[in-house]
Amino acid sequence: MNSTKPISVAPIHVAIVGAGLSGAACAAGLRGAGVLVTSFDKSRDVGGRMATQRSRWVDRMGAECPVSFDHGAQCFTAARPRFQAVMARAVAAGHALRWQPLVHAARSSEIERCYVAQPSTSALCGHLLAGTSLRLNSTVRRLLRNGDGAWFVATDDAPLAGPFDHVVVALPPAQAAVLLAGHQDAWAASTAARRMDPCMTLMAVTDDVDWPWDAAEPDRGPLAWVLRNDRLPGRAAKAGYALWTAHATAEWSAEHLEASPEDVKDALQAALRALLPSTGYAHEPVQWHHAETHRWRYAGPSLECENAFDGGEAWWDESLGLGVCGDWLCGGGVEAAWHSGDELADVMAASIECAENATEPEWALS
Repeated sequence: MNSTKPISVAPIHVAIVGAGLSGAACAAGLRGAGVLVTSFDKSRDVGGRMATQRSRWVDRMGAECPVSFDHGAQCFTAARPRFQAVMARAVAAGHALRWQPLVHAARSSEIERCYVAQPSTSALCGHLLAGTSLRLNSTVRRLLRNGDGAWFVATDDAPLAGPFDHVVVALPPAQAAVLLAGHQDAWAASTAARRMDPCMTLMAVTDDVDWPWDAAEPDRGPLAWVLRNDRLPGRAAKAGYALWTAHATAEWSAEHLEASPEDVKDALQAALRALLPSTGYAHEPVQWHHAETHRWRYAGPSLECENAFDGGEAWWDESLGLGVCGDWLCGGGVEAAWHSGDELADVMAASIECAENATEPEWALS
């Protein structure tokens, strides 16, 4: 009687550079296929352009108050069946809520049927990255591949990380191009040519005002989107105060990309002030308690470049074990980011399964 000895196969280990939604979706898909994942991100938290800014401000009584601003992609739609299914599960699990905001001068009816992640916008990425080894505050400078095909990740804060069997770049195109150069030069050239629009964002706390809208899309001036952040479902509000997040237009942001934060803050405060009514107390102008800005250098694909690529929702080079994903590959936005990362995970998992089956000894199948 013949006996067979179980085969011990080391699990595949993948490095993903970027912990925004696209990288998080890729990580979740790979983990579901039994792959080990280590995610790297330069920020102190996950989320990418779905990040949450945490700050502190001082109220009228001199008390210091914590505050969180959803200063990236605050709400989003789900049009395609797979992402609709993902969001339905997220709602059932308490990770997201459906929302129908009251938007002044909305340019699209789509915003009327949207989702909001819970308890913050970055939390959706956090849920997808559960079980992933995270390396935050780690700026990746280079990717290296040795003669055996193993990948290593060079960061600012530690020795080389690795070896990894495969690596995924889930970054805006300008940043991705730097890491791809020398490994996949055709991709590096394509990503370097891809333009992303910037967005300057104001985060502020004021006295409460009689402002009936949850959000507004001004049709003139530097602001493209103004949100009462404290009216997002599930967000904390402090009585007598209003929390604001205001995004500047792409054109204004590009013109002021290198301006000082103080100048940007002054200009965006003035623009927001012009939209708000008086406090109602003898028609006094609104009082400001806190204001800060954030520069999104790569906020979303430029309109003129939206259809620049026809290479699919994600890129995978099986010979190198190198993948690329991101919303900029398929039109931009939260849903596009998820689809790109999920698509790449599917392609990689199939490739890994085929490779394992091809190298499995024939006797092990009996």
